[in-house]
Amino acid sequence: MSIIILPNGTALHMDKELHLLTELQRDIARIDDGWHPSERDLADAPILEHWSLGMRMQPCLTGEVYGHPKLRSGGRSITSQLHLFAPHYGYARTLSRFYRLGPPATDG
Repeated sequence: MSIIILPNGTALHMDKELHLLTELQRDIARIDDGWHPSERDLADAPILEHWSLGMRMQPCLTGEVYGHPKLRSGGRSITSQLHLFAPHYGYARTLSRFYRLGPPATDG
């Protein structure tokens, strides 16, 4: 989910997204430390049968990037998943970093 910050400063769904990301970070850190959920831990988890890996679209930004640590300045780029979008405040936060927002694209 992307968090949209309205011109009046109201952040839509911030508390829900913060909770989800905090729980995800906690679980990833525990697994990195060698913990894995037991059968008891998973007892109430939904069961997914006949599963396969899939892909789904995630919100992102596209545009010309300048000053990125890994990408050529001036090149067209697609960001990682957009988590927080505050165009009236001049920034966005993707999975990997903050971006300062310059002028938006025009429909022309």
